[in-house]
Amino acid sequence: MKTCFCDRHDRVDYLKVCEVARRIVDDPLLIATARDFVETVMLADPHQRIHAEMWRALLRRSPAEIAEALVEDTPRGQLLRETRPVFGKGLSSREVVALLEAADAAAS
Repeated sequence: MKTCFCDRHDRVDYLKVCEVARRIVDDPLLIATARDFVETVMLADPHQRIHAEMWRALLRRSPAEIAEALVEDTPRGQLLRETRPVFGKGLSSREVVALLEAADAAAS
């Protein structure tokens, strides 16, 4: 799990990915949404093709393995976070605020 962030945006993005990872484990049907996104959007764009292939391979793994890969504090984890497909409907602004408040409370 990542603990050092270069700025606030990086921290917020990581908190959002942690929530997405939790949701993937709780609702593996979200993986189908991501697969559809990879196939219809990412593979159609020649600039995203290499990332689409990487995601295509990862999305064949178990929900726990996908979630673990998303939150790992490695260059690969960072690349996955930066190129991730859409999983479900995403997070509302209220949900993001709640994530920040919970993280801030845990840090206090």
